[in-house]
Amino acid sequence: MAERIITMSFLLGSIIYLFGAQQLTFGTVASPKSGFLPHLAGVAGIALALALLVIQLRTKKTIVKDTVDWTKFLFVIIGLLVYITILNTIGYLAAAFIFLLYLFKVADTGGWIAPVAMAAGSSAVFYLIFGHYLAVTLP
Repeated sequence: MAERIITMSFLLGSIIYLFGAQQLTFGTVASPKSGFLPHLAGVAGIALALALLVIQLRTKKTIVKDTVDWTKFLFVIIGLLVYITILNTIGYLAAAFIFLLYLFKVADTGGWIAPVAMAAGSSAVFYLIFGHYLAVTLP
């Protein structure tokens, strides 16, 4: 029941967000204006909420108590604080790689090849998108 309430809240919030985005100019796909991305985000939020609601209505209720691994949560928070601390010192690319590798290992990703490859690939893609193509100044 709580999941449905959260999903309905997300749906309502997405609808309100989309109505707020109506105040911005949409433009066209070839020439987007300031409202282009907010409109897409609102529509995507509504679509995701509706899909989740349909899935929730189709599945039978089963009460499963999930246990939260608070040690992993604490390790993620500690890793985030370390990332913030070292970001300006060693730069974005190295800090992002170290942080993502740390997160993959905290999440129990098996072995070392896959986590290193995913961390390197993710860091490189983010750097290319923001640092190179969008020309955002990164630390």
